[in-house]
Amino acid sequence: MVYEQIKKHMTESLPFVRLLGIRIEEVGNGTAKVSLPDDPKLHNHLGTQHAGALFTLAETASGAAMAGGFADVIMDMRPVAKESRIQYQKVAKGATRAEGRVTGDVAALKQALKDEGKVAFPVDVDVFDEHGTLAAQVQVDWYLSAKR
Repeated sequence: MVYEQIKKHMTESLPFVRLLGIRIEEVGNGTAKVSLPDDPKLHNHLGTQHAGALFTLAETASGAAMAGGFADVIMDMRPVAKESRIQYQKVAKGATRAEGRVTGDVAALKQALKDEGKVAFPVDVDVFDEHGTLAAQVQVDWYLSAKR
């Protein structure tokens, strides 16, 4: 149930995500799956998904995975994406999907948050096109601290 609340909250509180048509399909304990429709308004000069749309898809997946890993405390936290790296592999043809996962031990990260009041960690994301081709690999470094 808490994962459904995260999906709803992210969808309602992120206008740019809604503008692009990104859907948060699944949220789990440090994991997430999101999708982006094939829309000509999101295409580049090659007629494939624009790099900016792919990055936003991946960043959304990373945020959902981060929130899922900290589901029991996320509403009291201030999450900030600190840094991102993206490696484009292939052009993304058609609808795309992204799968994000917290790369560290979620329990250990939660303990560090409890002990120190803050924690920083990476979330890895793979972006695939509608044919299952790996289009991009992304890493987003998240920083969590209590709301101020």
